[in-house]
Amino acid sequence: MLRESIYGVLCQTPLGDNKVNFGNGTAFMIAPGICATAAHVLHVEGNKTKPLHQRIELIRTPDIGKQMSLGKLIAEDLERDLALVEIINPTSITSVSLYKSKIDNGINCGSLGFPLASVIPVNNQIGFNLIERFQGACISAFRKNSQNPEALDFYETDSLMYGGSSGCPGFTTEEKVFGMHVSTVTDGETNSNSARLAISLWVPSMDIISFAAANEIMIT
Repeated sequence: MLRESIYGVLCQTPLGDNKVNFGNGTAFMIAPGICATAAHVLHVEGNKTKPLHQRIELIRTPDIGKQMSLGKLIAEDLERDLALVEIINPTSITSVSLYKSKIDNGINCGSLGFPLASVIPVNNQIGFNLIERFQGACISAFRKNSQNPEALDFYETDSLMYGGSSGCPGFTTEEKVFGMHVSTVTDGETNSNSARLAISLWVPSMDIISFAAANEIMIT
């Protein structure tokens, strides 16, 4: 069920002079025809402050090699780095199972998706190189990503992710999704001389469910 719910995402925006800006990431279906992904994946240069890409396409893992489906942005929360995308004429409505409450630290977890993907224009065609990759870790913390009491909650896992893992679902051995990968923290991003950081950050499943409900999408 889990693998059948995961999608590669390809975004593109023409720049003129026959040039195109491409973006890619991973998404996963949370309700029939509706996928969650990292909002920055849908923006030019993967930058949330830049315009949305003009075209969004998705392909389900078992369908790689077939024609991609068009997607349409439903809503995005740039602060949370979370977006909901509707697939036009989906080939499947198989969805992931999401945890509705926090899970404990120390639980083994993994992710599936399409990091390290590449897009290569060849003879006026787009070559989208998608390789499904599994990555493993343990949940190390559930905390706010700053000292501000109103800051957003994130799960932390104790292993860095491959580049381009944004939007990958994180799941436990029960194949239930606890969160969505959005960023990493490394030594180069901290001022502490004693810190040795290799942390991946995940939007909690509870926030995905709440954002979907706020946009009239009910998750069973």
